[in-house]
Amino acid sequence: MTLDTREFDKFIEIKPKLISKYEALSEKYDEIISTLLNSWKGEGAEAFKEDARKVKSNIVGIQDILQTMCNTLVDSRDIFGECDTSLGEANRNAMS
Repeated sequence: MTLDTREFDKFIEIKPKLISKYEALSEKYDEIISTLLNSWKGEGAEAFKEDARKVKSNIVGIQDILQTMCNTLVDSRDIFGECDTSLGEANRNAMS
């Protein structure tokens, strides 16, 4: 019996692309907010700026969670692989 790590490997392979996309979205958000604030004057601009900071804080928090999830998946894949190796050795030794 072997443990199948292919699904882990598929995700790990695309992980950098997913994180890069998220970082690009975060940067685009910053650009949009900057453009709006540079052209928006008045009392509403300050309220918008504060709300935008809160949203950005949430974006960063989600990005941190995404990174933690990806790292946990990589760690889980490593442990899964170690278990597969141990099971394989135990099976071979049982057959001897």
